[in-house]
Amino acid sequence: MSEFSKRKLRIMNLLQKFIVATFIWPSLINVSIIVTAGVTYSGAFSIDKDGTKDTTVTILKASPENPSGRPGNGFKITYRWQPVAMDKDYTVFVHFVDKEGKIVLQDDHKPPTPTSRWSGKVEYIRTIPLELWQVKDKRTVCIGLPEGRYSIYAGLYHKNEGRKALNIGPGVVEAKDRQYKIGILNIDANAPVPEPGEKTLDLTGYHLAFNEEFDDLSVSAWGPAGQKGTRWIAHTPWHGDFGDAMFTDPRPGFPFTVKDGFLRIEARKENGRWRSGLLSAVDPNGNGFKQKYGYFECRAKFPKGPGTWPAFWLMGLKNLKGLPGNTGPRINPEIDVVEHYGHWPWRYHYVLHQWGRGGAESKHDGKRFVVFGMEEDFHTYGVMIDKEYIILYFDGVELHREKTPESVKTPLFPLVNLALGPGWPTDRTPNPSYMYVDYIKVWKKGKNPLNKELKTRSNADS
Repeated sequence: MSEFSKRKLRIMNLLQKFIVATFIWPSLINVSIIVTAGVTYSGAFSIDKDGTKDTTVTILKASPENPSGRPGNGFKITYRWQPVAMDKDYTVFVHFVDKEGKIVLQDDHKPPTPTSRWSGKVEYIRTIPLELWQVKDKRTVCIGLPEGRYSIYAGLYHKNEGRKALNIGPGVVEAKDRQYKIGILNIDANAPVPEPGEKTLDLTGYHLAFNEEFDDLSVSAWGPAGQKGTRWIAHTPWHGDFGDAMFTDPRPGFPFTVKDGFLRIEARKENGRWRSGLLSAVDPNGNGFKQKYGYFECRAKFPKGPGTWPAFWLMGLKNLKGLPGNTGPRINPEIDVVEHYGHWPWRYHYVLHQWGRGGAESKHDGKRFVVFGMEEDFHTYGVMIDKEYIILYFDGVELHREKTPESVKTPLFPLVNLALGPGWPTDRTPNPSYMYVDYIKVWKKGKNPLNKELKTRSNADS
């Protein structure tokens, strides 16, 4: 027999053994798949009796591989897969594990594209908050993770079949029970704060109509407000103060102080009772600044600690009893541009209230967003209102838009305050607590009728 024939016979024998093994053990055979980009992945497939291939999902390392976040804030992470469509939809499980092997945080979720429709390369970003406070038995409990490093394990799970075996991409480590290490989370008090995104706010064609930079403070208890009085009053003009801290008439050094162009609002416990401050641009008679449509913005830094409740908001005039026409059924709008609850340092709250008066029905619609750094630094909180849309902005980045209800097509005035509560315990609220405000500004569309600009400081310099 020739050498060529011997080689051919050996190949045929090996192929026969391969086919027999395939029918006896329909097991998974690992191969190396070279993709066009020149990256080698560890792929796998099973060969069924009919000769078809069922390619298996490959899990890749997270991006960034070692995300970081501050306690009480959070972080962003990109999950990455080299998948194929599967016969059913799986849940992604993600466990963050400490050095003792204990699961301390989870991010189990359904992927944006169901696994039954996966193809090509799948990547998506998740924002994960790091909870700091929790209320148990009407008491505030700290649940924040300590600073340190936590292993990130992920995989796929189906309620009827359990966890799915996956292939591993470069750098991924397979662990027991079909879970795969895709990175390490670093919790660090000095970790960088994630950027919110691309800025889209455009004020071209607008001019400043109201510009409070707090170089000084013009405030009285009840007014009058406006050109014949003070710029602010220290209570809600409809006599509707709220929260667990009494809004206090201004006195030297409390609750308002101004220094270096910044307003400080202080919440302090005196003789067993909390007191704090609120500013309103309109008095009970409707005097003061108000404007229909435009862009309203506040630049502020919020206090740390559970129980704090700072806010920047807008209100209509239809709940002021002394104004003409404020009788009978009517709707008064309130736009909470931002409410910040100290129990949730990472959570941005926006609410549109439509308060029914005189028998009219009330409506309320709130939204929550995950943003970071509201207690660590100054940020801008703004809302653009026109006859078509209400658009919410954080640091110039659009967070939300909705159709403008008829009730909002009316003059609105700004308020800013540091409240406490509501409903959250204040047993661990820092005493004192401070909210800092750099400015409150309002822009109006069109040319300045006075043909001059109000004194302003650009956002780039602030």
